[in-house]
Amino acid sequence: MENMLYYKKSAKYFEEALPLGNGRMGAMVFGGTKTERIALNEDSLWSGYPKDNNNKSAHEYLEKVRSAVFSGDIAQAQKLLNEDMHGDWSDAYLPFGDLLINYASKTSRAGYERRLDISKGVATVKFGDIKETVFVSHPAQLIVVNIKSENPFSCNISFASKIKHSHVSCKGRSLVLEGRAPEICYPVYYNTPNPVQYGNKGMKFTGIAKVLGEAKFSDGCIFVKNQKEITVLVSLATAFADYKSAPDANSFERAAAPLETDKGFGALYDEHVRDFESLFDRVEFKLEGTGSDAPTDKRLKLFRKGSGDNGLIALLYQYGRYLTISGSRPGTQATTLQGIWNDQVRAPWSSNYTVNINTQMNYWGTDAANLSECFEPLVALVEKLVDNGQKTARDYYDCPGSCAHHNTDLWGCTQPASNPTGKENCAAYSFWPMSLPWFLNMLYDHYLYTNDLDYRARITPLFEKVCEFYKVFLVEKDGELVTCPSISPENSYKLGDKRFSVTYMPSMDREMLHDFFNNCRELGIEAPHIAQVKPASDGRIPEWAEEFAEVEPEHRHLSHLYCIYPSSYPASEQLKAAADKSLEVRGTGGTGWSLAWKLCLRGRMQQPADAALLIKNQLRYVNPHSRFAFKKGGGTYPNLFCAHPPFQIDGNYGFTAGIGELIAGGKLPEDWNGVVKGVKLRGGKTVNAKIQNGKLIPIK
Repeated sequence: MENMLYYKKSAKYFEEALPLGNGRMGAMVFGGTKTERIALNEDSLWSGYPKDNNNKSAHEYLEKVRSAVFSGDIAQAQKLLNEDMHGDWSDAYLPFGDLLINYASKTSRAGYERRLDISKGVATVKFGDIKETVFVSHPAQLIVVNIKSENPFSCNISFASKIKHSHVSCKGRSLVLEGRAPEICYPVYYNTPNPVQYGNKGMKFTGIAKVLGEAKFSDGCIFVKNQKEITVLVSLATAFADYKSAPDANSFERAAAPLETDKGFGALYDEHVRDFESLFDRVEFKLEGTGSDAPTDKRLKLFRKGSGDNGLIALLYQYGRYLTISGSRPGTQATTLQGIWNDQVRAPWSSNYTVNINTQMNYWGTDAANLSECFEPLVALVEKLVDNGQKTARDYYDCPGSCAHHNTDLWGCTQPASNPTGKENCAAYSFWPMSLPWFLNMLYDHYLYTNDLDYRARITPLFEKVCEFYKVFLVEKDGELVTCPSISPENSYKLGDKRFSVTYMPSMDREMLHDFFNNCRELGIEAPHIAQVKPASDGRIPEWAEEFAEVEPEHRHLSHLYCIYPSSYPASEQLKAAADKSLEVRGTGGTGWSLAWKLCLRGRMQQPADAALLIKNQLRYVNPHSRFAFKKGGGTYPNLFCAHPPFQIDGNYGFTAGIGELIAGGKLPEDWNGVVKGVKLRGGKTVNAKIQNGKLIPIK
């Protein structure tokens, strides 16, 4: 089945449910026959409020840290960073709640099926003579649930929420969920007696449901009795105003406004499908293969056994496009580690923006997938960070301009996100003031796809502000300008029998600044020159400025290979050969998103055979029962969500980007046959071709 996820049983786990979204609101359809659970999200429901978590005295220790790094006393450098230059944690993206539909009458499970049509953004559940149709409309800004049956059915409909400060009531002919998010929601890995703290500064939120059809409202519930069809309209809203202001907007009025529509189910459905198809149908990608009529979870299990189901590869590619359309629209927030779909209060890594790879990967393939307008939320996020990062640049580095580190949130925090007590080695991941050059390189690459001169004028001041920071922050060592302190994201090296992370000018910093300063000059901004990285003595691309021994040769991050991908500057043959050796050592396993990054690298280097092995590993079935089975490696959950594990959506987007790289290079695995249309290239060109034995034959 082309562009269809299909199952013969309901979902027990979140990673089996079907995702829907309009960029702002998300819904996960479980398809229960006794109780239907639809998990709800709204992209501005976060913990916290605007606050300055920068360490005002941090810059006083900068020269001591640099002196320790350059003298080789890394232990002292890390001690100073952890104890005297630490910041505070970012805030957390939160679940809104659940819409629960409890069927009062006995319902048959005969003929059960659950489907997600990703070409239309519509989920359906069928059992007995009941059919549920669910979608999240961007034009109407509503979650729409239609239930139809040949025979009368009865049910009651309610809201539930994991956020403690919430309550449900009936107001007229509306069911209303109202609550207030916590002021503090610490990461799950931060062990503290009171990790979730509520107060009157937290975000208010409101969910409202109404029914088109006969229903009664009482006792915090909607009662439907002996009806053949009803449509439930759900609207979600928060009090979020903007990243600088207290969240004091009227969430009830915001939620009520979309429900004033006089459109029925049919009109809402047609309007939604027209909108969704206008984006999805821009790209056609089909691969011939067998087994496409089987349930999706079974297809996953059979793929690694050599089923020849290449259609599953095409489905996962289009699924990444689907999740982009559903999770990122102009005017919405950028997609988080879990996109817009999260059902946990203390989610993995706070379901925030991890901006040392994961948020970037979410948007790697957006332009090539012919969804350039869906890139807009990332631009807005970067504008927010450049603004807030001016305080961080001053407080931590006594520099003008702007910088940001490895985590951020709805409020645009830019400090090193770390243990606020200074009693933990957070320097290993938090002291990396390099996220803005990476983002800005992406913003410039977006310009290469769109050639939009107004957009170019919009982003130029961002480059100016960030370039201003690095002109002062960079320090001279051995006749070169280098970053210090910095790290190679989340990786570490050996000095003697000890493990360290902090260093100066790791290869990723060099490679990103090489591109960033080149892009600055393209925009007419005077910028320093940074030499490109060179192969190490072992023939690989080095990770650090010095040839340190590796702690984890197969580490999940591939930061030092930035010069190959996602850099938009062509790499030399010498660097490609060195990258090939580096990838051999890194291996063909890893977390879900790491596999996707390796696929992007192999695609960029036009190595289809290596790419095919990574695709096979990416499509490894991962049981959702164990969300943190990290050591077993990454893969794909039954609903095609990427398994880090746990669920992280970046691998889905990265997979789509990787297939896009293979298509752009024109060399595909030899067993691929089919067609591709609508994939975009830089400069405005479009790929329209037949695929024959891995080769692209242009369609005229």
